[in-house]
Amino acid sequence: MKTKILKFAMPLMAFLLAIVFAFATNEPPQTDDGLVTGYIFSKGDCNVTPHDCGNIFGPICTIGTKTVYQTKSGTLCLNPMKRY
Repeated sequence: MKTKILKFAMPLMAFLLAIVFAFATNEPPQTDDGLVTGYIFSKGDCNVTPHDCGNIFGPICTIGTKTVYQTKSGTLCLNPMKRY
């Protein structure tokens, strides 16, 4: 009796686990075309800007004469952002 249950349950469990992992690992594609809050280098530090810039194509995003950057790493601003 015990072997009958194992012979039926083991393939069923493997099938159910395959279905669960298929849905658990499915991630939606990430797009970089949205507006992202940027940072400007001011007074020796990176500060959040009041403007949102994009990440796709176009000229470099600026506020006045200051370039808007995508990421902040400590006191450094990295990756200039683009304006639509």
